[in-house]
Amino acid sequence: MKKILYAQSESEMNSNYNEFKQMFYQQYPLLQRHFELLWERRCFWALSFRSNLPIRGNNTNNYVERSFGILKDIIFSRTQAFNSVQVFHFITESMERFYKRRLLGIAHKHPGQTIAKRFFCPGWETVDENFIQRTTVENEYLVPSTKDPAHFYIVNNAIGVCSCPVGMTGAPCKHQGAVSMKFHITSLNFIPSFTPNDRMVFTYIALGYVAKENSFYASLHAGLLSPQVQNLQTNLREESIDISSSMAKWK
Repeated sequence: MKKILYAQSESEMNSNYNEFKQMFYQQYPLLQRHFELLWERRCFWALSFRSNLPIRGNNTNNYVERSFGILKDIIFSRTQAFNSVQVFHFITESMERFYKRRLLGIAHKHPGQTIAKRFFCPGWETVDENFIQRTTVENEYLVPSTKDPAHFYIVNNAIGVCSCPVGMTGAPCKHQGAVSMKFHITSLNFIPSFTPNDRMVFTYIALGYVAKENSFYASLHAGLLSPQVQNLQTNLREESIDISSSMAKWK
C-alpha cells in the first residue's frame, strides 16, 4: 500500500497495484472490495498525481490548520463569544501584535518556538559546490546529484523548485540550499541566515524602522561589513525615516 501511495509516476503506481492484487485479492475478498473503492478515487490520494502541483511538499492541510489554530488559540484566546466589532479589533490589533513579536523574536535570535529543520538548508554541504553551473535562463542553475555526479538537477531559485523528486513540488531540498549558500541568494523555501543584515530586515518588517546604531544587530565576534551590506543598511535607515515622516504628516 505504501508503494502505491508513494510511487513517483503513474506507471510505477499501476505496477505496484497489480502486484498488490496478485498477492492479496484472492485471500481477502473484503480487502478487495474495500481497496477497489479506494482505487476509483486514487487521483485524490496517490502522490503520483501531485508531482506537478506546487504544494511545497505538504500533502495535507497542515498550513491551513496551523493558521486557524493561531487565530483561535492565541488571537481569540479560545473565547467564542465575540461580536463583529471585537472580531475586527482582535484581528487588526492582536494578530498584528502576535506576528510583530514573532518577527522581533527571530531578529533578536529568540524565536520562542522550534523552527522545522528543513527550513535551514539541511544537507546542502553534501553537494559539491564547485560543479554548480549557471544556465542561460535567469535564476536557473544546474546542480549535480550527490549519488551520481554525472546527473544534474535543474534549480530555479526565483520560484523555489528543483527537478529532483523532493523539490519538484516546491519543497525545500539540498540542491536549492546549495545554490542559496554558494551564491548567497535568498529563497522562499529557507529562513535566511541570522546575519546582522537579515536581522535588520526582520526588524524593519515588524516595526517599519531599524535601530540607529548598526552595532545593535552585530554579533560579539562580528568582522567588518562589506560595502553591499553597508549600502543596504543605509537604504533601510533612509526608508524608515521617510515612512516615519510620512506617517507624522498623515497624523
